[in-house]
Amino acid sequence: MSLNLKPLQGQTALVTGASQGIGLACARALAQDGARVVIMSRRESAVLSARDRLLSEVPDAAIEALAGDATSEAGMREACGFAHDLAQRLDIVVSVVGEPSFKPLLMKDLAEVRAEFTMNFDTAFLAVRHAAPLMQTGGSIVCLSSAAAVQAGWGLSIYSAAVERFVRAAAFELGGAGIRVNAVRPGLTLPPEREDDPAFVDMIAAYKKETPLGRIGRPEDVASAVRFLAGAESGWVTGQTFSADGGLDQGKGPDPMDAMFGAETMSEIRAGRTLP
Repeated sequence: MSLNLKPLQGQTALVTGASQGIGLACARALAQDGARVVIMSRRESAVLSARDRLLSEVPDAAIEALAGDATSEAGMREACGFAHDLAQRLDIVVSVVGEPSFKPLLMKDLAEVRAEFTMNFDTAFLAVRHAAPLMQTGGSIVCLSSAAAVQAGWGLSIYSAAVERFVRAAAFELGGAGIRVNAVRPGLTLPPEREDDPAFVDMIAAYKKETPLGRIGRPEDVASAVRFLAGAESGWVTGQTFSADGGLDQGKGPDPMDAMFGAETMSEIRAGRTLP
């Protein structure tokens, strides 16, 4: 007699940055396919609210909420241990935490660059570093990158600069343990309710113009790719980055800088002159 088990039944997953957007959508996709999911975010109120939302959407899901900082070594060690100890296994980790900084190089200082690496690279490294020792053969780690990693575009030169090379290195080193490491490369991705925000109008227009499929991404678009890389369906895939960006990475990348900083300022920057 068939038990009709879901594809991820019995597995435990940890998703960072999971109180909203892509992280929340990834947690939902994993839970819908039967995984026990730990969602992590900095603010306790936000992550508890996200847990309640997921339980209302996937009533039979096993969801645990954990307030923690994915940029902190102690925080990621605790989160991985917490997830593992629920059922003495950790099968899937999705590192979503990251934040773009739309700012040309000549307008950044070293402290800003270091802060960007902390948010966008350190989080991926810490997820791998503290998850892998708790995983068995068949474990899967998925990191979020960005189309900016492969485009020549203004303002995103540091964002995701090192994640994809790190994923390849981690996949190589962890292959002998049977642990796969991959990445997903989104384009501009926003939930529907944020598309009408006046703060995003110019940026959205710039991205739609450069995206072959003619729209920006939704969190579910990215979560579908993450879900594939997390499960056994991709069991022969490691060290890869999958684009889930509507074809955005085929072009040079949008340039919303004039709208954000003003044409005169950007004229100075493009001429290679720093600002006073």
